[in-house]
Amino acid sequence: MSVRNLLLFALLLAAVSIRCAGTPSKPGEGTVSITQTTTTTTTTAIPGLNAGVISKSPAGTGLVAATAFTFQFATSPSGGVPPHTFAWKFGDGGEAGGDAPVHLYMVTGDFTATVNVTDTRGISAQASIPVSIRSVTGRWNLTFEGGGAPAAEQMDIVQDGTAVAATINDTANALGFGSGSGSVSNPRSMAISMTFRVGTPLAFAVTYVGRIDDTLTTWTGTVSGYTGCPCTFTARRPAASP
Repeated sequence: MSVRNLLLFALLLAAVSIRCAGTPSKPGEGTVSITQTTTTTTTTAIPGLNAGVISKSPAGTGLVAATAFTFQFATSPSGGVPPHTFAWKFGDGGEAGGDAPVHLYMVTGDFTATVNVTDTRGISAQASIPVSIRSVTGRWNLTFEGGGAPAAEQMDIVQDGTAVAATINDTANALGFGSGSGSVSNPRSMAISMTFRVGTPLAFAVTYVGRIDDTLTTWTGTVSGYTGCPCTFTARRPAASP
């Protein structure tokens, strides 16, 4: 090869080397940059559904046909996927929705009120509370306090719904025979008006107004109509039987 040709070949190699090491002459040539995106999935555990704790107001034993119970949550439902829905059954065939229903029992007995709590997935949990319903039917032993209070008496009461009929037949204290009627109402109030006949045609009216305790065994209030009264009275019976 001639000196001239060697020189041309050397110049050609130099040009090729410069082109390969330089900036790309057009897009797509030279250094390639790769960006990688990673997706992370986080799983959150859903807490179990808890139906909470329910209560009733008023507390204690209910008076049939007169005590309208309000059922509500003493401890709110939790967990699951809110919002929650509520379905109540009161044990006597009655049902209701909502978070604070009111129910009136029309028969005596022992029942269980239950709420079914359901979340948006259809998962359910239950809570319940016992309910006892009684009447005021029975014999009540009355004692009185006050300046002109009469002697103790025994009053027989028969309840029919919210109405009551009462009789006293106690000749020992010279009051003779008394009969009358009254009513019971929520929460556990009772009022009775009676007519006493010591002898014909002598008669006088007596009124008893008071409240009954949670167990339906004690009735306390005020009596008027006796000589020397108004007086306070306390009436008790051995047990609140169905």
